[in-house]
Amino acid sequence: MTVSPVGREVARVDGRLKVTGAARYSGDYPATNMSYAHVVTSTVARGTIRSIDTAAALAAPGVLRVYAAGDGRLRLYPLAPEFSFFGENYIPLQDTTVRYYGQIIAVVVAESVEQARDAAALITVAYDAQPPRASLADGPREPSGPTSSGEPSSVTVLAPGVASIDEALAASEVVVEADFEQPVQHHAAMEPHTVLAEWDGDRVTVHAGAQMPTPFTILLGQRLGVLPQQVRLIGRYVGGGFGARVIVWSEAPLAAAAARELGRPVKLALTREQMFTLVGHRPHLTQKVRLGASRNGVLSAISHESVAERPAAGGWNMLPGESTSDTLYNTPNLRIKPQWVILDMPGSWAMRAPDEAPGAFALETAMDELAVATGVDPVELRLRNYATVSPSTGRPWSSKHLDECYRDGARRFGWSARSATPRARVDGEWLFGMGMSSAAYPAARQAASVRIRLLDDDTAVVSTGTSDLGTGAWTMVAVAAPTPWGSRLSG
Repeated sequence: MTVSPVGREVARVDGRLKVTGAARYSGDYPATNMSYAHVVTSTVARGTIRSIDTAAALAAPGVLRVYAAGDGRLRLYPLAPEFSFFGENYIPLQDTTVRYYGQIIAVVVAESVEQARDAAALITVAYDAQPPRASLADGPREPSGPTSSGEPSSVTVLAPGVASIDEALAASEVVVEADFEQPVQHHAAMEPHTVLAEWDGDRVTVHAGAQMPTPFTILLGQRLGVLPQQVRLIGRYVGGGFGARVIVWSEAPLAAAAARELGRPVKLALTREQMFTLVGHRPHLTQKVRLGASRNGVLSAISHESVAERPAAGGWNMLPGESTSDTLYNTPNLRIKPQWVILDMPGSWAMRAPDEAPGAFALETAMDELAVATGVDPVELRLRNYATVSPSTGRPWSSKHLDECYRDGARRFGWSARSATPRARVDGEWLFGMGMSSAAYPAARQAASVRIRLLDDDTAVVSTGTSDLGTGAWTMVAVAAPTPWGSRLSG
């Protein structure tokens, strides 16, 4: 008999470990004969290193090695072309070029964390600095790269007889226009990025937080010049991802390469300050949204333009319009124009709904302005323009139930009692208002595998390459395991 876990109370497998502090994160693992690494980062944002004086650091107590930019002592390799998107476009410590402020330019390995940190402070560096490109105004705008599926990111769809999006907007009865600027945003994980690397012959075991374990082993193997099956990743708990732990940054390959060269385990933990430059961020972004509609709120045109920071060191191709204005609302005239500016900034990366969050903020704010301009209720306005197919391609989605969410949410929140008059609801010194907005995120699928062994003690061992960002992946696997048997998890 099959017993469904839906609607049943299920014990959280990982809960007690987390709340009691017994859960082990990357920095909690020990190793025999451990050594500790500390990174030195650049203090200029662009230029070349003229010299690095490591003599004082090498003479400091407990120091085992000092690896400096350009000295060639740590063997690291580029990513394969098909994986180049998943990482920075340079190899750490292999040259003396400084691409951004805070770039790793040296690594000190010592017998203790304190000795490595103190010795790192003794290193002096001379630069040939150049003025950095640090603002969206500092460089020319360039067409943004392709979407994740390889399609062009710029979109123009015009109704028959319409020459341009500007013409479509000019012919609209109501037009709203809004500009938005979003500053850089940073990940702030519970555990700073930490890695423990230990070699056994030509195989390396790495303790590290990884949101996507399989790509992590592939990318780390490429950086080290070994096959993925020579990399064993242990990451029972991620310690906070937010997107920053999707790809392999510099700290993991440097720690693993140092452990290989030194012949003993190396643990490298970034400081909280270093987390702001070495593990990605959401790029600086500006957006302009223009909506054209009839007086009764039916959209006739959407124009969504954006300009995003694109670090010279590599980063996320930000496409806020493609993920929102080409998804949410039906319109006969659509223009999506993403651009970027190459800047001397740390590498950027995806961060919690990477395109959807900023794109929806801009589009939905403009839709609220349109609701005011037309006098149409905000929920009704969205239902009136609900898209059942992609506005640019006409292709239907595999599923989309946002209209049901609108109606159900309005019912549950008592939307019908909402006053359209600002400042109409007062309770003592407080003003109460009610608003709404849309959110959508793609439901992508890809191949996955799992191994299940049924044992003679009526338990099952479930093995799969997944990670726990804090949401309880262990519990989810246990729930999905064959019932009524219990299960044991194999990470």
